[in-house]
Amino acid sequence: MFALAIVLLLAHISLCACRFQQEKRSVASQNYDVFLSFKGGDTRTGFTDFLYNSLVAAGVHVFRDDDALPVGKEIGAEILRAIRGCRIAIPIISEQYAQSKWCLRELTEVMDCYKKHGKSVFPVFYKVHVVDVSRQGRNFEEALSKHERQCSSEEVQEWRKALTSVARIRGWISQTVANGHEGELVKMIVAKVSSELKTTWIERLPIFIRSVYLHLSEKKRKESKCQVFLAFRGPDTRHGFAAFLYISLVAAGIRVYGDDDPNLIGKDVAHEIFNAIDHSKISIPIISERYASSHWCLKELAQMVECKRTKGQKILPIFYKVRPSYVRDISHCFGEDMLRHKELVDESNYEQWEQALKEVGSSKGWVSEKIANGHEGILVKQVIKEVSKILKNPQTHDPPSPPLNIDKSRSK
Repeated sequence: MFALAIVLLLAHISLCACRFQQEKRSVASQNYDVFLSFKGGDTRTGFTDFLYNSLVAAGVHVFRDDDALPVGKEIGAEILRAIRGCRIAIPIISEQYAQSKWCLRELTEVMDCYKKHGKSVFPVFYKVHVVDVSRQGRNFEEALSKHERQCSSEEVQEWRKALTSVARIRGWISQTVANGHEGELVKMIVAKVSSELKTTWIERLPIFIRSVYLHLSEKKRKESKCQVFLAFRGPDTRHGFAAFLYISLVAAGIRVYGDDDPNLIGKDVAHEIFNAIDHSKISIPIISERYASSHWCLKELAQMVECKRTKGQKILPIFYKVRPSYVRDISHCFGEDMLRHKELVDESNYEQWEQALKEVGSSKGWVSEKIANGHEGILVKQVIKEVSKILKNPQTHDPPSPPLNIDKSRSK
């Protein structure tokens, strides 16, 4: 009798286990690796179709609302379920994206999952300016104003917040990748998605092994924090001097953070940048002619100055084809740019930026045109030499040897 009871109990456990596995497989089959959000009229038969097929060819399980919904299903609930169940969301923000209420609802749900559950979000800004998405300019404002006449103000406000939030996440700007070559852009997205999905195997490890792995990974991550934060205004120096300096520093074995880092894809750029500044030992702002036109550059510079004051961080400015006196006195193009900012930002931010420019403009640094008659290769060598010296002996930075070049003239 006892033996029979044991047999029945084991049979019951086995049946429950089978049911559990079936339910697990059923739930898993409804989940996707990637959710694509896009405005059909803009990209359905072009870029989105190319990206979708490339992801599928790479073995990625992709949801797109063209063909993933069974006939008769309620589109809203099914899409929301797909968003919540996917591992990665890729909103393709195109020119007419905000015209679609469905796109905006999808984006709102995507950003909600990003904030509450840490879902990976890799935005593609397709032939649009990120600033227009962030501030709802041009077509975005026109579309949202129209929605305000048809939908509740609360819902439209949520859509605005979602657009602003997604614009803060580092993604791909289609027109700046390989000069607008969409094939290269798709390759980059597929590579990033494949890399992200490979990391999810850790989730299937037993808890103890997973905790050990994560501990070791965190230790390795901390040990590999950047030593140098490189700040620059992209249009001025990204493809020239800044790129040359970055590559040369890395080749010298120095860990460098530049905000073009592909590892920033899917991350809150502002948080990552300020965190990198806080943890760097040296900051190198490349002050170019239009540096002050960028509010991001000014925010970074203010953070560097704050870290110098509170943590003793080193700042090694490079005055690239500008006079330090223009920076120090906030004159010429720096004065013009700051005057424009004064009309747009609050007083406390403006004062921080102004003080940062004055302090850095008064600091010892390199004046590019005074180094070997403007020979940038020699300048890069000097920067690497000084950085290496500071990293080896942090206390010997002031005064540097050999002395750095600085323009002591006053602006007229």
